[in-house]
Amino acid sequence: MKKITLISFFLIFIVSLSAFEYEFKNKLTLSGRLFEESSRQRYHLNANYKPNLFVTFFQNESFSIDTEQTAELYYYKHESDLEENSEHDIELYRSWLRFSALQYEIRLGLQKINFGTAQILRPLQWFDTINPTDPQKNSEGAESLLFRYYFLNNANLWIWGIKPDKDGTSVAGTDLETNGFEFGGRLQYPFKFCEAAFSYHHRNLDDLQWENEDRFGLDCRWDFEIGLWLETMLSVMNANNSEYYKHFFTVGADYSIAVGNGIYLLTEHMFYEFSEEIPTLFQDSYASSVMLSYPVGRLDSASAIVNYNWLTENYNYYFSYSRAYDFLSIYLNFFWNPDFDEYPIPEYDQDGRSVQLLLEMNF
Repeated sequence: MKKITLISFFLIFIVSLSAFEYEFKNKLTLSGRLFEESSRQRYHLNANYKPNLFVTFFQNESFSIDTEQTAELYYYKHESDLEENSEHDIELYRSWLRFSALQYEIRLGLQKINFGTAQILRPLQWFDTINPTDPQKNSEGAESLLFRYYFLNNANLWIWGIKPDKDGTSVAGTDLETNGFEFGGRLQYPFKFCEAAFSYHHRNLDDLQWENEDRFGLDCRWDFEIGLWLETMLSVMNANNSEYYKHFFTVGADYSIAVGNGIYLLTEHMFYEFSEEIPTLFQDSYASSVMLSYPVGRLDSASAIVNYNWLTENYNYYFSYSRAYDFLSIYLNFFWNPDFDEYPIPEYDQDGRSVQLLLEMNF
């Protein structure tokens, strides 16, 4: 599979040189993360190279055909109390083919699918693995067929079919294996005072207890003097005329404070409930988050995130200072997390206190 991936990537690149419009970019990331002595972790070292090729095969006033091919070559080494381990590999990061017309597009292949209004505590983080503390916003892709239709009033319709990965899962963060293709869709509509969307996803489960799962999502955003939004997800698992419900509900707001270069403030709160009965609207508190960001100057910026886990009464702290040049970005990141959290906030680690230096080069 690795050889096929490499051969396919470079064949497309060679063909594109002579026949089609193309754009070739490279991203190289180097990072090192050092943990305090009392932590279970010791250090993380990472080198990651992503060559990206975007090819336009055909384009006119009516439609276009294009593709994105991105490989990922990485080396990763870490040491903890239990082990010292390193690994290296090459695999596809993105690989899709798209047909685009005036009001719709069809995209097939390994691609990123993400949506919703929440930014930190995200009930609709179904298919992506974006971490709020990752300045690069990296995410695993889903092998899928995605159809999107754009109405003239700015409404849009998504329909997707997703192939589970080798572990039998497609929904991010789940430990339940699935059988066969999964499918779903999303309808987003702009109302007078807000923009709202309804999402749905179905999958058959390969589980001794549950046969299938249906996910229903709703997200809305209002822009007044401050921005307001809500995002909620209801999961219904079925088997033998019995049902089990999972419900997550996030409310959020953001505002830009006119101090200095402008302070951006964002806050979110998530409720949850797991039950054999249909959940109520507001249940127990799961987590709260506050994010601040400030452009220090033309090249520098700073940001911070504070999370509170209401279940375990633990805090997560994150601070980042960055400088961006034309082809180089430098990030100095500080993490203050619990060494262990029985119910961790999704997409947040449990690695204690650490500092990370990250270099990103684009050429």
